[in-house]
Amino acid sequence: MKVPLQFLKTLSAIFALATASVCSLKGATMHWGTLPNDVLLDSAGNALTADFVFELGTFAGGFVPTDSNVFEWEANWMVFDAAVVGTGWNPAGQEVVRSANHTAGGGSDSIFADPGDVFDQGAVAYLWVYNTKDLSGTLPEWALLEDVDNGPNLFASWEFPDPSEQSGESYDLQTRDLDSPILGGVNSVRGAGLFALEPPVFTIQTAVVPEPGAGLLLAVGALWTLRRHRRMAAVG
Repeated sequence: MKVPLQFLKTLSAIFALATASVCSLKGATMHWGTLPNDVLLDSAGNALTADFVFELGTFAGGFVPTDSNVFEWEANWMVFDAAVVGTGWNPAGQEVVRSANHTAGGGSDSIFADPGDVFDQGAVAYLWVYNTKDLSGTLPEWALLEDVDNGPNLFASWEFPDPSEQSGESYDLQTRDLDSPILGGVNSVRGAGLFALEPPVFTIQTAVVPEPGAGLLLAVGALWTLRRHRRMAAVG
């Protein structure tokens, strides 16, 4: 028996819709942010202002961020969720409160996420705090933070769970469990970056991003000065 073409088209459309629905099914809910009384500071020790953005995400393709490859971060970064002023970020209360679903396909249902990005099980969840990503601008301030030691966490580990979970599992990623600053500082520990003021206690502190090559220029300058002194000594 010949099946009508319209019936086949309708069946195909239903199948496509069902497939899309399955792929976007809610997996685990990722709650993340700060706790009351967390201390959020910029490089000068001032409270973070409305122009700062908080992004939860990871890096694609095994990219490992360091303070020497900051120009490559954005090209490899995948946003799982974000907090901006009025949407999860309250500068007056110095609080970040957000959540997004890690879908069955490994994606994110956040309005800030790229629908094509996949956050694999076990992938490191980083927190990137910044006032601008434009490194050609004036004094960009960043903090890139991670949780290396997941063992003693008070809350959930800062990594993405199994995306196949469909039973309403939830995870609580709180800043109190972050322990390793790649740039800036977290939980009274400072990493790379420039700080005008170094308070002894803080939850997050952003740092001025060092100008790439600045260390090399200083080294070259010191070497040139040393050679000049040696030449002058030889002439004398």
